[in-house]
Amino acid sequence: MYKAVGWHSKNEYVIGSTLADVMRKLQKEYPAPRRTSRGLSTQQIYSEPLRIIDESGKDKQYLGS
Repeated sequence: MYKAVGWHSKNEYVIGSTLADVMRKLQKEYPAPRRTSRGLSTQQIYSEPLRIIDESGKDKQYLGS
């Protein structure tokens, strides 16, 4: 179980069973703005940086250990 969580607010943005699942849902719910607006950072799309948390503890690379 993976979650995309707001860095500051701890808001849960999306939850998915795999990392790819979370990424897919993020793109669906928060589509990247059109190319004409000069490359926005993720901060402007999500209002804060996101981090992805692995609830199962299987994938240590995302736990920030």
